[in-house]
Amino acid sequence: MPKILSRGLTVISFFAQLTFVLVFFYFLAPIYYFFQAFQGNMASDILKSDNFLLVPNHLHISQALINQFPVYTYAILMSIGVILATISILYELRALIKIISNLGQKKYFTAENVKLVRLFIVSQIYTLACDPFLAGANQLSTSYLGRVNNGTFNATWSNIPDDLITLIIIGVIYILFKLAEQMKRESDLTV
Repeated sequence: MPKILSRGLTVISFFAQLTFVLVFFYFLAPIYYFFQAFQGNMASDILKSDNFLLVPNHLHISQALINQFPVYTYAILMSIGVILATISILYELRALIKIISNLGQKKYFTAENVKLVRLFIVSQIYTLACDPFLAGANQLSTSYLGRVNNGTFNATWSNIPDDLITLIIIGVIYILFKLAEQMKRESDLTV
C-alpha cells in the first residue's frame, strides 16, 4: 500500500474515532428537548433560533398558534428521531473504523469485511427508521410556527425515499462485496 494512502487512512481513522466518541453526546439531546418542553419556552426558542428558517408568507405568527404548539409531541418525536439517528451514526462509524483498520492490514475481501458492510445496511435501516420521527417533528414546527429546521436533525418527508434508495445501493454493494469475498475464498482453496 502506498505511503500516502496509508497516511490518509490513518487520518480518516483518527477523525472517525474522535467523531465516534463525540457522537455519544447526541444521546443528551432528548434531555434538552424535554427540559425545553417542561419550561414551556420551546416554541419561542424555535422562533428565535438560527437553525430554523422562515417559511415564506409566515412573517407574523399569532400568539394563539405559538400557545397551541404541541411541545411534548415535538419533544417525543425529536427525541426518538435523535436516538435512532445517533445509533445509525455509531454503527456507521464503527464499521468504517474497522474497515480502515482491515485495509491497513491488507485484509481486503474477508468475511469480517462482509459483516462490516452488512453493518452499513443496519445503520441505514436505523436512518430510515428515524426519518418519520424527525420529519414529523419538523412538520410541526413548519405548520404551527412557520419555521423549517435547518440544523443538525433537519429531516423532511423527502428524506424517506432518498434513504430508501441509499439502502438499496448499499444492499447492492453488500451483495457484490459478498460475491467477491466468496470468489476470493474459492480461489484461495484452489491454489
